[in-house]
Amino acid sequence: MQKGDTVIHTRQVVFNGYRAELERTVFIGEPSKQQRKTFEVMRLAQETAMEFIKPGVTAKQVDKVARNVIHKAGLGEYAIHRVGHGIGVSSHEEPYLRFDNDLVLEEGMVYTIEPGIYIPGLGGFRHSDTVVLTAGGNKLITEYLRDLDSLVFE
Repeated sequence: MQKGDTVIHTRQVVFNGYRAELERTVFIGEPSKQQRKTFEVMRLAQETAMEFIKPGVTAKQVDKVARNVIHKAGLGEYAIHRVGHGIGVSSHEEPYLRFDNDLVLEEGMVYTIEPGIYIPGLGGFRHSDTVVLTAGGNKLITEYLRDLDSLVFE
């Protein structure tokens, strides 16, 4: 790794046979203006999806609210994968939070929320957190700093 690199760091933990995922986009050295802008769009897309997801919405609605943030910023062509996936005994499980999934989400389901932006020559930008859907919305079960300035390493 060298100064200027964008890195997506992934961690998964297992407790009693069940998984949780945490990913953060980090920078080696001071990020450029374009890296900062792309990071903030990704962070806002994830935050928007995390605030939106709850029992009663569909998987594709979650994908859409995150993707709308990315499209409005003019980066839609670089959002090339689903916004999240189920997680449990395996690291990636159905049902997926993606544009073509009409599944109505239910209390007790567990998902990652991880909208990503991948720009050739600039890097990949993705935070992932794990949420459990609850009667009141959702509960975040992964927690780590997510602001840009906390994720710059010299």
